[in-house]
Order: sequence, then C-alpha cells, then structure tokens
Amino acid sequence: MYTTKITSPIVQEYWKDQFQGEVLCDHPTFTLFLNDDLEEDSQIMTLEFPSGNNWAIINSKVVQYFKNISLTTLDFEKFVNILKDKQIFLYGADYIFYFPEEEKRAILNLHSPENTRPLTEHDAELFSTFESLSTEEDLDGAFVELDHWKTFGIFEENQLVTATSMYPWQDTQLSDIGVITLNDFRGKGYAQQAVRMISKAALQDGYEPQYRCQLDNTASIALAKKLNLSLFAKWNLISPESVKNL
Repeated sequence: MYTTKITSPIVQEYWKDQFQGEVLCDHPTFTLFLNDDLEEDSQIMTLEFPSGNNWAIINSKVVQYFKNISLTTLDFEKFVNILKDKQIFLYGADYIFYFPEEEKRAILNLHSPENTRPLTEHDAELFSTFESLSTEEDLDGAFVELDHWKTFGIFEENQLVTATSMYPWQDTQLSDIGVITLNDFRGKGYAQQAVRMISKAALQDGYEPQYRCQLDNTASIALAKKLNLSLFAKWNLISPESVKNL
C-alpha cells in the first residue's frame, strides 16, 4: 500500500492502527478510510508518504461532504480541496521522522561523552536556569521538560547548555523527542549528541525514538538530516476551528 525505509514493527503497527476502518476509496495513490471511533480532534487525519501515496481517515460527520462525489476518481488533492470548499481545514502538517535500522545499530554502539548525562529532579535548579536563558519560542516548540520520561543534558563548565527529553507517544512504545540548545552554544553538534544519547536509552528500553517538526522549521529539519533520520510521512489533523464547524 505504501513504501518507506522504516521497517520497525512498532512504527508500522502504530500508524496502521490509526488508519483502519471501512475503505471508501482505494485510488492507486490515495486510500480513504471511514471510522466512527475517531476522537473529536482527529475526525480528519492524513498521512502523506514520501513515495507519493497518501492516507486519510474521516468519520460519518465528515463523509457527508463527499456524498455527491465519485469516490472512484477521488485523489488526495481533490479530497483536501473539497474540504476547503466547505470551510473545513487541516491544522498544518508535521514531518514525522524515525531512525532507519542501520542508524539505530550505530546509536546503540555509541559511548556516552563525559559532558552528557541523564537529568533528574536533583537538577531542578540547573534546569530552571537553562529555561530562563532559552527563548519562549524554543520552549514552546521543543517541549523539553525535566519531569518527562527521559531527560538528558550536555554541560560546559557545569552549565547546562543543551537539554533533550522524551515521553511515550500516546501510551505507545514510540518516544517523542524534543531538544533545545542555548543560543550561545549552537554550532557545536550538541543537539545531535544529546538526541543520540537519549535515543540510545530509549532503544535499550525497547522504545522507538520519534522526531517531529513543522514543515517550516528549517533548523529542526536540518538537525533531522544530520542525525540521519528518515522521513516517514507528513502527518496532519483537522484544525481546532474546523472541528467547531462540523
């Protein structure tokens, strides 16, 4: 149905579970599913794969907008445009990245640098200082928290300069990653180092690291490339405003 470099069963099973139901359209490059068990904020959800194949899932509230449409000729572009014509919009896609198998093997063989270690509640003061030196944009966008499932830090002369954390994604074995480096310490490869170390810890515990960023976040996209992450798909949901219009 689609092609990807990501072969992890954890990844494959999670996304297949999110997109299951009655098949309304099985176009060569577009599959549309109907499922009335969707949560309110995911009454429309889409995945756009690098291969050019696309998935979408909707509930009966949304399917009414397609009652006069020939589903046999529906493709992804038409699907999105029909929704736009009805003033139903998607929120804005995220890139979803995962490590390919060969990169995971390399990460598991890494040794932890002396300046990198897990953070605990005993680092609260250091972390608070780190937050005060970070921008609101970085704090909001990266979502790095000391009390997350795993948190790692990189230090220069006892100052926390890079922090990364992860938490289980929707109670699964996917672990969502955020990372922040203070402005004055960027360009040293610290973000890559931190993400690899926290990813090693997650992999050792049987979790699959997941890296997400918005399509216009050039710095995060560049970091994904440096980490040798592989793009799995672009993931999108119905916008909160459009939920109210259904």
